[in-house]
Amino acid sequence: MSTSSSFEERFGSHRMRFEAPDQICTVLGGRLSVEEAEAIIGRIYEIGRRHGPLLSMLDVTRYETSGDRVRQVFLRGTTERIPVRAGAIYGASFPIRIAMSMVLTAGAHILPSRFSFPVTFTPTEAEARAWLDAHRPADSVRPADLLPTGT
Repeated sequence: MSTSSSFEERFGSHRMRFEAPDQICTVLGGRLSVEEAEAIIGRIYEIGRRHGPLLSMLDVTRYETSGDRVRQVFLRGTTERIPVRAGAIYGASFPIRIAMSMVLTAGAHILPSRFSFPVTFTPTEAEARAWLDAHRPADSVRPADLLPTGT
């Protein structure tokens, strides 16, 4: 598995950032089209194949409900497990949190082998990062952790 440097990609008004060695941060900036959802999911699988199980942080502060067709993208069957070790969603309004909870619950029941990772909702990015850090494997060291302090 590679521990190459971080990068960011755009998918319409949305973006995904990989933070080496094992974290993705996806920012949903409005409505999500089927094509954008498919591209984002596809990219998560690609990054997971290259870097191993990921910690996933999802910013839904500006997300708008995108409908049944987009939900189906996330629930579509495949034999490949979603390469996520743990997920944190932050900035969700009450209706968005309910809708996402329903998709996650449905996924866990319909495709338990794909949705077998813990997910939490937090109000802020800082809380999401702290929760994910608690789910980081002990042998995984983030590059920032390697920098000397006091310089």
